[in-house]
Amino acid sequence: MTQLRELPHGGQAATAWSKPLRTRTERRAHVLNRLQTDDKLWIATAASDGSPHLVPFSFVWDGQRVTMATREDSPVARNGARTGKARLALGDYADVVLIDGSVSIVEADAIDADVADRLARASAIDGRRAPGFVYLQLVPRRIQAWWSGAELASPTVMRNSEWLT
Repeated sequence: MTQLRELPHGGQAATAWSKPLRTRTERRAHVLNRLQTDDKLWIATAASDGSPHLVPFSFVWDGQRVTMATREDSPVARNGARTGKARLALGDYADVVLIDGSVSIVEADAIDADVADRLARASAIDGRRAPGFVYLQLVPRRIQAWWSGAELASPTVMRNSEWLT
């Protein structure tokens, strides 16, 4: 099998190898910073026939959960309610954060007011005032993060909801 370091360097490979290797502690800090400062992500869920459903969302992080708002009849809400699982993706090719976790549906009247206010600012939609909206909350179970090819050998920084640092 070809080792990652044996791949030709150039084009995307040059970018993939240009950043220094970080410790898990550094990657954890980077992930937490992204969760606290970013407000857009991609969420992937699985339909009942197994086909993937991938859509962009605005979000907020409260230190324990990622919260998003959507219509209660949307595919992501239906899929999340059925499976209780989703994957989130932040960043881009040169700075990846993948978060797998358990999803719960929270009614608009049960959401924390501060979280709902912050999310309304990030998304321009207030799920408490939009008819038929619910909140999705994801609790991370596994987080992977990498920004260089050197980090691909060991991308996991959280497993079973426990930080590995």
